[in-house]
Amino acid sequence: MAGTPDGGRDHGMDARTRTFVTRTTENLLRAFAEGPAAHHRPAPRANVGELYRRRAV
Repeated sequence: MAGTPDGGRDHGMDARTRTFVTRTTENLLRAFAEGPAAHHRPAPRANVGELYRRRAV
């Protein structure tokens, strides 16, 4: 609802960020609405180091 005439606010986010936040929220709510999320969604994994590897300077 961010940025709509229904009263939502975008909190200073650009359109790309709003789209990401909206899609992520919708996916999360749908997953929990289906029942225990652990039964039908993969478990999270520790991948921060994989995603944010330091680059050699």
